[in-house]
Amino acid sequence: MSPVATATRVDAPITPAAGRVAWLDQAKGVGIVLVVVGHCWLGLAGSDILTDPATVATVEQLIYSFHMPLFFLLSGYTFEGWARRRKIGEALWSRVLRLLWPLVLWTYVFAAFKIAAGAAANSPVGLDALLVLPLPPQNHLWFLWALFLLHALALPLCALPRRPLPTVAWGGLFLAVLAVVLFSGIDFGVLFSPAAIHAAVFVLGIWLARLPLPRFGFAAGCLALALFAGIDAAGLTVLDLPDRLGPYLAVSIALSLCLCAALAGLVPALSAPGRLLAWLGILSMPIFLAHTIFSAATRVALQRVSDDATLHLVSGTAIGLAGPILLNALLRKFADPRLAGF
Repeated sequence: MSPVATATRVDAPITPAAGRVAWLDQAKGVGIVLVVVGHCWLGLAGSDILTDPATVATVEQLIYSFHMPLFFLLSGYTFEGWARRRKIGEALWSRVLRLLWPLVLWTYVFAAFKIAAGAAANSPVGLDALLVLPLPPQNHLWFLWALFLLHALALPLCALPRRPLPTVAWGGLFLAVLAVVLFSGIDFGVLFSPAAIHAAVFVLGIWLARLPLPRFGFAAGCLALALFAGIDAAGLTVLDLPDRLGPYLAVSIALSLCLCAALAGLVPALSAPGRLLAWLGILSMPIFLAHTIFSAATRVALQRVSDDATLHLVSGTAIGLAGPILLNALLRKFADPRLAGF
């Protein structure tokens, strides 16, 4: 289904819908681009193409201060509406196919590619890498496991009651989850910590979908963009993110909300940037799963002719986006892309 078609964002409210929502797809598009840029950036640092530790840390913090919480917030925003349109068994099985199957499959796909890369990989592995278990998750696949846990826990609250829970209940649950994570001292362990850290962000998304959020025009979009820049700069210079969990959650939530508001106010759905970002957002799963293979292969190939960091970053990001998109298109032509977790 194509993104919501509106020529201007003055009349585009932020409300949940069964169809595609342009600002939401665009936010996912921004998020997935940052995922690719971030992993490409860290790959260049790991291969010593980037050698200034301060620059590496600064860019890493700018990206990682919010880009994954953004996905949890957006997932929560659409979750209750999605869950209430399905029987609970059907919904849970869809989460197994959509989240757990890619987690298992791509654990071994990545292991196979690392083995094939040999010494060219930043972290070379042997054949025993194929014996690794999918849990705890490897590399960036932690997101799929954390999101599965949050969906599974929230599903009974969303799908089972005859009437939806009151809006105030979701607000209270957000505060309760936040308090448990920040102040209880519970050690959630390697399997559950990522889900626990982002649980409040996910519940906040569900709660926000219930609220009559304002319409965003150009002026509001500009203000949101200015706030985004200011908060990100403050988080970089004042706070030790993401090591301090409370400030990390506060900054990540604020940045995610500012980004969504800026997109809603400044990027028309039918504009070229709006359509491109929404398209990337719709394709965020294949990009998320496969981009590191394409980016890493690009880095290895380019190192034979150049160590220019800008060339590597631009090429690795572009091919990290384009490669999974082409792979998804080929699968759609010849097979069911769900077989690959897409």
